[in-house]
Amino acid sequence: MPRPQPKPPSASAAGLGTLSDDESSSAQPGYAVDSAEAAAKLARRRAKMLKPYLMPSPKRGIIGSSKYAERLRKQVVAAARDTQRRPVMVFGESGLEKSNIAALIHFSGPGRNTNLVALDCARLDWSGAELFGRGDKEGLVEAVGDGTLLLKNVHKLPPSLLPRLRRLLAERTYRRATVSLATLGQGAVALSSTDMAPAEALPPLKRVTCRILMTASKQVPSIDGVTEVIKVPPLRLRPADVRDLQKYYLRELARRQGSGGGSMPRLSITDAALKQLESYNWPGNQIELAATVERAVLQQQQQAAAAAAGGGAASSGAGEWSGRLSEEVFWVAKQAKDRLRLNLLAAYPPLRSFLRSELWPNDINFKFTAYVYPVVVALLLWGPQDRLHSPALAVFWDYWWPLVFVSFPFLGRVWCAVCPFMIYGELVQKWRTSAGAKLLKWPKEQAEQYGPIFLFSLFAAILMWEQVWDLPNTAYLSGWLLIIITAGAVICSSIFERRLWCRYLCPIGGMNGMFAKLSMTEVRARHGVCASECSTYHCYKGGCAQPPVGLESPGCPLYSHPAQLTDNRNCTNCMECLKACPNGSVEVRLRLPGTDLWSGHTASVAEVSLMFMLLGAVYLHHLPQLVGQVGLEAPALGLTSVTPQHILVSFAVLFAPGLAAWGADVAGRAAAARGIDVAAMAGNVLSDALSRVSGSKSLISHGSTSVAGAQGAGAVAAVPTEAAAAAPAQQPAPFLELAYGYLPFVWAATLAHYLPDLLGQGGHILQIAAASVGFEDAPLPAVEANPAVVSFLQGTLLLFGAGSSAALSRKLAAAPWSTFLPQLAGISVLTAELWALLLP
Repeated sequence: MPRPQPKPPSASAAGLGTLSDDESSSAQPGYAVDSAEAAAKLARRRAKMLKPYLMPSPKRGIIGSSKYAERLRKQVVAAARDTQRRPVMVFGESGLEKSNIAALIHFSGPGRNTNLVALDCARLDWSGAELFGRGDKEGLVEAVGDGTLLLKNVHKLPPSLLPRLRRLLAERTYRRATVSLATLGQGAVALSSTDMAPAEALPPLKRVTCRILMTASKQVPSIDGVTEVIKVPPLRLRPADVRDLQKYYLRELARRQGSGGGSMPRLSITDAALKQLESYNWPGNQIELAATVERAVLQQQQQAAAAAAGGGAASSGAGEWSGRLSEEVFWVAKQAKDRLRLNLLAAYPPLRSFLRSELWPNDINFKFTAYVYPVVVALLLWGPQDRLHSPALAVFWDYWWPLVFVSFPFLGRVWCAVCPFMIYGELVQKWRTSAGAKLLKWPKEQAEQYGPIFLFSLFAAILMWEQVWDLPNTAYLSGWLLIIITAGAVICSSIFERRLWCRYLCPIGGMNGMFAKLSMTEVRARHGVCASECSTYHCYKGGCAQPPVGLESPGCPLYSHPAQLTDNRNCTNCMECLKACPNGSVEVRLRLPGTDLWSGHTASVAEVSLMFMLLGAVYLHHLPQLVGQVGLEAPALGLTSVTPQHILVSFAVLFAPGLAAWGADVAGRAAAARGIDVAAMAGNVLSDALSRVSGSKSLISHGSTSVAGAQGAGAVAAVPTEAAAAAPAQQPAPFLELAYGYLPFVWAATLAHYLPDLLGQGGHILQIAAASVGFEDAPLPAVEANPAVVSFLQGTLLLFGAGSSAALSRKLAAAPWSTFLPQLAGISVLTAELWALLLP
C-alpha cells in the first residue's frame, strides 16, 4: 500500500471545520469583527490546540502475503474509500500497530489533506472534558473539524463516558461536559457529569463533522453495532507473514546504517533462524518482532567486531558488517509460553507410540465400550433398582461421575475421546455413508447462536430431573438419561458430518469443555511448522496416509486445527491430529493448570451461566440441609417428593449462586463509582463468612473492627469521598471475564460433594454385585475410607478451590485486590455455606 505524505493544510482544509453556533454568531453582519479575521483567528487557535495531538503519515503499509494480510489490506482500502465516513474500530492485541492501520485509513482516503489527531482514552478523566470540551472550552472532537479523530485504547475509557461515546458514534452528536456540585458532609465534591446533570442545566447538543477511528485490544460491548470493526489477527495466527516482516525490518536497518556514511550492509537470516522466528508465538506481535530483529543485528555486529579486534575473522567494522544472522542471535525468540511447558511426547516416547496406535481410542471404543455400554444400560433398565443392589447404578454414580471430575485438571476433555454416546453416533455415520448417503455440512452460524441455549437448557432439565426424581437412587431413570443423551448423538450424527453434537449440543461435552480449561495438559501444534511445511491439513480435514509418519485419518471430529486452538474447550484428546501430521508438529504438553483462562480463551455468557448452574447443583443436592438452616423441614414443605414446590425451589437454588455473584459484582462496581468504601463492606462479609467456618467471631473481631474503623464492627462505611468522586478507582476486568475466577471453586465443590460416594460406597462394588444376584451377605472384600479422612479431604478441596479461585481472580482482574473485593467476598461466603453443608 502506498505511503502518502501529508500536505500542509490550509485553514479551511486543516480539519478546522465550521464555526460552532456561539462562534459563528459573532461573524454575522452588525458585529465589528470581520468574519474572515475571526475564522483565521479560530484556525490559529485550533491549530495550536491540535499540535500536541497531530499524527504523521503511516510508517508502512500492510506487510505480508498471507490470506490474513490480504484480507486486512482489503478492509483498510474499503474503510478509506467509505464516502459515509462511518466510524471504524481497529481491534486486536497489543503490538499490532493498530494506530498505523488507522493512519492508513485516513491518509488513503479523500480526507488525506485534513488533520489526523490521536487521543489516548486512558488519559481521560471521568468528565471527558479533553474530548468533548467543558463550559466555553471546546474539546478535540470539535476542534478537529472535518478531519479525523483517532481514539486509542477505547477499552480504557472511563465507564462514565461510554454512553456518551455511543451517542457520538451512533448519532454524531455530543454535549460538552458540565459539573454540578452537591454538599456532602463538610465540603462540596464533584457529583455528576454531563449526562447526570438536571435537564435544564444540560449544554446544547452539538453535531460533529469529523470522522471517528478507534483502536482497542479488548472488546467494548457498549459500542457494539454502531461501528465498523477491522479485526487485526495476531502474528501467531499468520506466521507466513513473519518471513516478509523480517525482510522489511532488515532492509530498514540496512538503510539506516547505510545512511551513516558507510556502505549499506546486506542483511539476511539463515533458514534455521527463519524457522525459529516462524515457530515463535510473538505475544508482542510486530513490535516485538521489530525489536528482536534489531537486537539480533546489533548482537551479531558486536560479535563480529569483537572477533576482529581479537584477531579472529576479518571484518571491516561493525558499521560495515554484512552477513547472515544465525539462530543463536535470536535467543529471545524462544517460545515464551513454552518455558513453562514440557512436550510429553519428546520426554516419554512410549506415550507417542501409544497415542498413535489403534488402541487409542478406536480399539477401546469399538472393541470394548461398544459392547459393555448396552449391558450397563440394560442392567439399569431391568436390573435391581436401588443403589445397594444395582452394580450398574453404583458404577454410574460412585465411579464414572466423580472420576470424570478427577480427570479434568490432569487430562482435560479426555472423557469425550472414549465417550459411549458418540460411539453409536459414529457407527450410524459409517452405516449411512456406506449406503451412499451424504452427510450435511455443519450449520455453524446457527449452531453457535442457538447451540449454547440448547445445551444450557438441557443441562438444567437434567439437573432438575436428577434432584426432584432422585436419579442417583433410581436405576431405570438413570438408564433413560443415558439413552436420551445417546439418542441426541445418534440423531445429529445421522444428519451431519463428524461430531456436531459433541461440539455444540451435548450437555456433558459442554461441561467437559469448560472444565478442560483448568487442565495441566494441552494438545497443540507448532505454528511455524504448520505454516511452512504443511500443505494438506489432514489433521483438520482428514486424508490418506503421508509416509513416513503421517497416518490415514478422518480429521478432527470437532473441526479444530491444533495450531489455532486458544483453549482446551474444543479438543477431545482423540489424537487424530497427532496420527495425521507428517511433520511432527503436534505436541502433548504439560503446562501450568488453568493457563487457558488468562492466555487467549474466549469468554462466553452461556459457559459462565453453565458454571454457576453447576455450582447451584451442589447446593441443590443438599436442599434439606439448606431448608433446615432456616428452621424449616423439607418433608413438611414437600421438598423431598415430586411436587410443584419442589420443582420451583430447585430452580431457584440452581440459579441463586450465579445471581448472587453477579449481584455482588454489580453492587461493588456501583459502590466504588459512588465512592463507598468497598473494602469495609467486603471486609464485613469476609468476617461473617470466616466466622461461619470457624464457629466463633472472636477470631476475626479485631480485623472486623480495623476494617470498619470508627463506625464499629459490622458497620459499612458508605460516605463518598472527594477523592473517590473526582478520580474513581481502577476497575477490574468485566464480570464476564472475571467470573471465570470461580471455576476452580466450582470444580472443587462438585468433587467434594461426590467424594463420599467414591471413597465410601464405591468400595463396596463387589458386595453390591453379589447382592444383585441374591448373595446379600457374601464375604467379599470391601474398601471404605474413614469418614474423618473423607471430611478432611472435602475440607481441603473446598479451601484449595477457594484459594485457587482467589488467585485466578487476581490474574483475570489485572487490577489490585481491592478492586474485586466483592468477588472475594462472594467466594468466601459460598465456601462457608458449603463448609456448613458438607462438613456439619
